Amino acid sequence: MLSYGRRISYLLTYLNARPEYQTCDRDDALLTVGLGHLEAYLSKLDSDGLAPKTVQARDATYNHFFTHQLCKSFGGKPALRADNPYEGGPIRRGAAHTRGIIQPSSMVELEAVILKAHSERERCLLQIMYDSGIRVSEVPRITLQDIRNALAHQTLHIVSSESNIPINADYSPLYIAGSKARKNAIKPRLTIVSRTSLERVEKYHQTPLYRARARRYKDPEKTPAFFNAEGTPFKTKSVEKLLERVCERALKGGQIKRMISPHKFRHGGAYLMLGSPDLGKGYDERLALLAKAFGHNSATTSEGYTKIPHDIYEKLRKPGTELKTKAGEMRLLRERTTKRINTSDKK
Repeated sequence: MLSYGRRISYLLTYLNARPEYQTCDRDDALLTVGLGHLEAYLSKLDSDGLAPKTVQARDATYNHFFTHQLCKSFGGKPALRADNPYEGGPIRRGAAHTRGIIQPSSMVELEAVILKAHSERERCLLQIMYDSGIRVSEVPRITLQDIRNALAHQTLHIVSSESNIPINADYSPLYIAGSKARKNAIKPRLTIVSRTSLERVEKYHQTPLYRARARRYKDPEKTPAFFNAEGTPFKTKSVEKLLERVCERALKGGQIKRMISPHKFRHGGAYLMLGSPDLGKGYDERLALLAKAFGHNSATTSEGYTKIPHDIYEKLRKPGTELKTKAGEMRLLRERTTKRINTSDKK
């Protein structure tokens, strides 16, 4: 029921932003919306980068809501709405994979939107999102202890067989309390994050600003890895708003030419992993790693997620880019976008 209500609220948010519905209350919007606006809303979800199954799930919810709630008579009383925009059934029929290729956000776009974030805490959050490929709903679940464990993993477990000295590898496993499990349960997994991104977050954690917020929590396992401007933990909606805010600034300034959704961030992280030669001997190895890191049940899901077959993917890459690594790209990004946190900062 929680997902059902949220899907209806997402539709209402879209309708209330349109000029013709700005003066309507929420009930009137649902009682007057037509098929054209519903189709436009679902198309917008496509362009925003939402997964096909997500769009179909919302469409199915609206079909049920209009058909079995608003347009149905109860107790002999007339239905709240006479005409049913879903009279012909769901708008989205057929298999979910019929949607076109999602254009992932590029490293150029990532750098542009990060530079529009006003604080270092926001910048390192955006870098971690892209680097790890986590879902926006998973961001608020990352804890201080998760970051510490990822950084400590190599020291504890990876040593040179010759010198018995810890190896400072370029990547670390980051624990994710994942979404997309059945009945909204947590689906734990490990994703692969560049060490430089984790060190950027660690440096933020060492600032008086973060420590002041974290003191309210006794246990690092319960302490959020990121706090918003008000000093409270990020929620899914506030992470979405952050990305929307910096994208609007970059779009207005001409640094990017389109809005970047969290899902395009996730796709960008997938392409970065698939193109990093140090993460596997070939495409198939990297695809298997992507499936585990992104919480897919099989490599087939991951391949459908990228939407580009291996042979085409290889031809699309520019000459010389095959030598760039995911860790190297993240290191350059950090160097170009790090913003100093002063001891007097309040946000």
